[in-house]
Amino acid sequence: MKVSLVHMKVRPNLKSNLTAAERGIKEATKQKPDFIALPEYFSVPNNMEQFNNAQNISKETYLPTILFLKQTSQQYPEVYLAGGTVLEEDKGHFYNTATLWKGGVLIGTYRKRNPIIAELKAGVSKGDKPAVFSTPHCKVGMLVCADMFDPPTIKAIVDLGAELVFLPVAAMGTHPHVKGHPLTEKLASENGIYVVKVGNVSSNARGGRSAFITPWGIEQEVSDAVEDSVITTDLDMQKLREYRQRLNRV
Repeated sequence: MKVSLVHMKVRPNLKSNLTAAERGIKEATKQKPDFIALPEYFSVPNNMEQFNNAQNISKETYLPTILFLKQTSQQYPEVYLAGGTVLEEDKGHFYNTATLWKGGVLIGTYRKRNPIIAELKAGVSKGDKPAVFSTPHCKVGMLVCADMFDPPTIKAIVDLGAELVFLPVAAMGTHPHVKGHPLTEKLASENGIYVVKVGNVSSNARGGRSAFITPWGIEQEVSDAVEDSVITTDLDMQKLREYRQRLNRV
């Protein structure tokens, strides 16, 4: 099962972010992956550095981003597209929402359950439901960034049978520096899941670079270069399921 992630630079406007994402997705499709993943808030101008008003950000970015994801998914109907996150409005509340697409159809969403302080101050609300979706390849779970710090949130998707977990992330200048991937490595090994951690250049410098994390270690990760990049790996589902069987017998 092939999975690609699109690691992106943070750009100052919506159009350039969408153009970069489009370019990355097109590059990824050359590897014929089953899944392609984008970062948290990938279309938001300046990403988390100027994140101060959820309503304004949602108004500017939500519809163009959803249209972009829909059209791009239609263009590559054989691929599942994990569309990073968007700021979604629902009845006057704003959510950091991850999306999953196939053939131009929105097949699943997940609202971040643990927004960071900057998001809460900007008006982002907390989601309350875990999200795991069945595909012909595996069961797909969805988390967003700081959800990794909350054991009940993690347990909820593990209990629902998640095998492949998409974790779009973003970091701002105040984020503490993190070496390696301590939380995601622990999550993968203790629960027998693959984690696709996909972020931007800022999160590369602060919160850990984009990477494919398995129960037995880091499969692949992006370099420290301050540039867009695409990486692809082939994840062995049979090996994972055998690991999970051994884990359940312990």
